[in-house]
Amino acid sequence: MNQLRLLLCVFISGAAVMALELLGSRLLAPVFGNSIFVWGSLIGVVLAALSTGYYLGGRLADRQPNLHTLSGLILAAGLLIVALPALTPPVLDAIVKLNVGERYSPVLATIFLLAPPSILLGMVSPFAVRLATRTVERVGGASGNLYALSTLGSIVGTFLTVFVLIPEFGVNKIILAIGMTLLIVAFLGLGSRMKVLVLIILIILPFAAPYMVSRRLTIAAYTLALGDTIYETDTPYHHLQIADSYDLAHQSTIRILILDDNLHSAMDLKDPNRTVFPYTDYFHLGFLLNPNITRVLFIGGGGFTGPKKFLRNYPSVQVDVVEIDPEVIKVAEQYFLVDARDSRLHIYTGDGRIFLHEIAQKYDLIVLDAYSRSYVPFHLMTAEFFKEVVGHLNAKGCVISNLISGISSNDDQLLVAEVNTMHIVFPNVYIFPVSGTSVPSVQNVILLATLLPQHLSEADFENLTATDAATRIPGLGVDVMNYFMISQNNSPILTDNYAPVETLLNPMNGQPITNDQEPLISWMEESRIIAALAIVGIIFVILRKKKVI
Repeated sequence: MNQLRLLLCVFISGAAVMALELLGSRLLAPVFGNSIFVWGSLIGVVLAALSTGYYLGGRLADRQPNLHTLSGLILAAGLLIVALPALTPPVLDAIVKLNVGERYSPVLATIFLLAPPSILLGMVSPFAVRLATRTVERVGGASGNLYALSTLGSIVGTFLTVFVLIPEFGVNKIILAIGMTLLIVAFLGLGSRMKVLVLIILIILPFAAPYMVSRRLTIAAYTLALGDTIYETDTPYHHLQIADSYDLAHQSTIRILILDDNLHSAMDLKDPNRTVFPYTDYFHLGFLLNPNITRVLFIGGGGFTGPKKFLRNYPSVQVDVVEIDPEVIKVAEQYFLVDARDSRLHIYTGDGRIFLHEIAQKYDLIVLDAYSRSYVPFHLMTAEFFKEVVGHLNAKGCVISNLISGISSNDDQLLVAEVNTMHIVFPNVYIFPVSGTSVPSVQNVILLATLLPQHLSEADFENLTATDAATRIPGLGVDVMNYFMISQNNSPILTDNYAPVETLLNPMNGQPITNDQEPLISWMEESRIIAALAIVGIIFVILRKKKVI
């Protein structure tokens, strides 16, 4: 029986480690994105934690080689994991306030959130080897078998988390389930008194879980107070949320699509034709240069604000939309009045770049509005990608790209790099900051790249404002769409081989824009923090009792 318990401890611990590492990307994504720095932090910190756990586990096993101590370690790991949903929001908020930059913030977050349970889980395998080895002659076979079983658990944990759990359940629910599974495994090897404590925790957790979970909306460029959440799920690509908020200014309800805690689309339920986010009006820029556009491609669907308006305003236009996340397409149809039966609308599921590579269709206008958190995926920003795009444009074709950036010389590195990159394949690239040149901070900046050889001046754009298309962009006739030029400095050309987009996100710092007067911890989180600290206190008492610390 003890051997079976030992094998179960090793297998479940191995599975929990990998599941926790994969879920860690979802915990960090709403604040730090899915950049290479996030994944590097997760892999590096977890490996370092496991290495530390192997060392400490071996030392402790020599001092207290018994199943009770091993079960105490698993119990402590389970409690820490159970506390993660409550600890994550205040920890991430505190790290954002430190303002240490996009590179190192994910490292700190991973250390505080994932390193402690990973160390404890790393202690399991060497401890199990010590308990399973009865003679020196069999130490090689015992250690090989147990580490193989631990690795098998990691494999099962990886595939189960990626292909089954995340697509079907919320991240916080999965984390709580992992923690509770570890508590049950620990229960099997504990003494009577500790079993009573674990039973109490297991009974209380299902009722306490809803109060431990906290989600905070990160707003990149707009401020809308969330009302009721009407739909929420985790997809293979995002944490997706649909929420309704009442807009006092227009006396109407705004429906919002939120991906990874960032606003992506909005629709006025009272007046679905009204533009909520002004940058989507700038998608009509292409009609100023070519009023005879008949075929349009949108890379990135979201709530389909742009495609719906194109179908409504231009009766002769055919619209193709490629969206990577099938769940986003589903909610667009269900909650954002997208009619997939419209003969002029064709919706494709997949990556925009792969889609272009596999088709021969040419377009008059291609709109790029694909986002991962608050930045465009790097493979949709490189010179190779834009060469692929040019191959799918007609002679008068143009590209409109939505980019979040600052426009001052201190924080426009990403903008300048992208403009320099587009200039490799497009004769002319024009820039339109949606909030205007008087707002140097982060905002939506629209890039208009065209194959037309003649360069248009500001005066030329002023003359174009007399067209019908111009009336669909409020303020165009007044401010010439905020048209302006930038100096092309030494920012790099983005290529598939070298696209350091994460290091160029200086204006965003991988952080939400927050009010400097906002308290570090809101009163709503205090109870959750107290509960989490209580769990940490219980872990400390357990480890002290087992003489681990």
